[in-house]
Amino acid sequence: MSSQLRKINLRVPKAVSIVCFIALTGCVGPPVVPVSDLSATQSSGSTRIVRAGDSLYTICWEAGLDYRDVALWNGLQPPYALTVGQKIELSPGRINAQNTIVTPAASYATSILVVGDEPAEASETLTDPDAQENEQENEKEEPVAGPDGKPWIWPANGELLSQFSPDDGRNGIDIAGADGSPIRAAAKGKVVYVGTGLRGYGLLIIIKHDETFLTAYAHNRAVKINEGDAVDSGQIIAEMGQSGTDSVRLHFEIRRDGQPVDPLEYLPDA
Repeated sequence: MSSQLRKINLRVPKAVSIVCFIALTGCVGPPVVPVSDLSATQSSGSTRIVRAGDSLYTICWEAGLDYRDVALWNGLQPPYALTVGQKIELSPGRINAQNTIVTPAASYATSILVVGDEPAEASETLTDPDAQENEQENEKEEPVAGPDGKPWIWPANGELLSQFSPDDGRNGIDIAGADGSPIRAAAKGKVVYVGTGLRGYGLLIIIKHDETFLTAYAHNRAVKINEGDAVDSGQIIAEMGQSGTDSVRLHFEIRRDGQPVDPLEYLPDA
């Protein structure tokens, strides 16, 4: 009996020490994950298998992503050549070709710091609503310059059928017109895609204007340019049609850093 008590007494301090250790470490906070384990802590993310007719630009357009980000995540270099069957990662968190880990957590932390750095400006704006309204009116009066420093131009003449409403699935504007009427480049740039590989767009043209802006011209009847061509602002690039839709129209979109923006905020007053 005494030997059993002695064994129990010897175990008690060990149990107490374990409890104390857990209590102390619990106050320290979550453990720091080593860099080598970051990819294991995140979901695999979505992927896209390259199909015939795909390009990096159409894949990113469909996914609403910036082509530069997707290129980085997949270790792609200009001119971003893809092969049928290739798997494209559409989210960060994996190791790219340069063995660089890109994580959503890093971007998220950066955004938190940016928000926290400017509380004074936010409070100042709220305390003077009249000044804010006047400033917004002044901004609307000045047309937004295009990527080449010149004003954007309307890509077609005609009645505005629908306006930008991303909540309703409308990422651009629709302009009515006569079958075969000219479609013009809204700004200077380079044609990066011509084809019918993007569902719902019919015969589509995508123009890269700079590292920030892309524009799309959909439902064309015929095109006047080829992939890789440099185009000037106002140059005729296509004929209006109804490919991929039920009536003659131009569907026009502007993407800024991969995200759709309202073209009416960039185009001059009609």
